[in-house]
Amino acid sequence: MTRFDPPKNLAHDLPQAPYLFVEHELVLGASSPYRCHPGDHRSFIVIGGRVRVESRHVDGSGHREYGYLRGWHAEPGATYRFAQVGVEPAVVVEAGSTTGPVHESWDVPVSPTTAAHCRDVDSYRVDKPWGHEVWYTNNLGDIPYALKQIHMTAGHQSSLQSHQQKVETNYVVDGQATVLNGTLAPGDTDAVIDTDALPRAVHARRSGWSSPANVLHRVIAESDYTSVEVSTPELDDVIRWADDTNRGNGRIEVEHVGARV
Repeated sequence: MTRFDPPKNLAHDLPQAPYLFVEHELVLGASSPYRCHPGDHRSFIVIGGRVRVESRHVDGSGHREYGYLRGWHAEPGATYRFAQVGVEPAVVVEAGSTTGPVHESWDVPVSPTTAAHCRDVDSYRVDKPWGHEVWYTNNLGDIPYALKQIHMTAGHQSSLQSHQQKVETNYVVDGQATVLNGTLAPGDTDAVIDTDALPRAVHARRSGWSSPANVLHRVIAESDYTSVEVSTPELDDVIRWADDTNRGNGRIEVEHVGARV
């Protein structure tokens, strides 16, 4: 198979990113090497084309295919590779922890010695006033990152928010949005924010941005809009400075009642 180019770093605007977030572009016939990362979880989402994952387990090999906005987790110690299939080039985003090395080989590896494997990402869906989220890493338990799909319908906007600890990076999969981002949040949580004074930029497919802790940000959907977001794991850490439906701070429990899997 054709070898693919080095990945594109999607968290390049963070001086010290607390997670890995990269994009792999696979031309027709391209494949990754076999990979194994003994100390790290990794999660992959297909944002273009179709991909086959070839994973090697102690009980034999396993192959699965993934299309648009679906993907897989590779557990620590799993041995696997992924390849473009079908008639279109493929694009895959990869997120995860970076505590240890990644071993790669273009040769077929020896049989693995652990029970680690690759499995589907979660489909846990949380409906929002502006659209919905899919919490891809909801089935991984206690890991140092979170991966979501964010879908917003045209004409809607997220709350104007900040996080005390959480750091996040968004990458646009489809559509276009105006993003307010980059101003430090006030120390007074009762302060009124002049949104017209906040820095703003337009982001379209395959562009993105990061929001460090304590930075104000908001997404305004100019069209139906979908992104993939990786963050540190503090998902309940939300201060809402303005919200079209007057939601308060933190996790909104009613949004999780009957959440779809």
